[in-house]
Amino acid sequence: MTSWDPGALRAALERQQSELAPIARVLAAAAAHPPRFSPHDWRGEAADACARLHDELCRALLASDNAVMAAARDIRSALTELGG
Repeated sequence: MTSWDPGALRAALERQQSELAPIARVLAAAAAHPPRFSPHDWRGEAADACARLHDELCRALLASDNAVMAAARDIRSALTELGG
């Protein structure tokens, strides 16, 4: 059985938390206000593809934001379990 050093584990979790924070901020902002692609700049199939790309980008940004928020919650939960 492996024994973990609580101090080292706490330090690693806190490092993960601080490294994740700026990524979470950028993703949250991008998910809330995704870049806009204007299908009006395109015609025909290109306009349709542009609209699909925009929809896919919005879904991917939202999914990424949700995943990062879940990771941040897991880190906070682990830190709480360690007693702090």
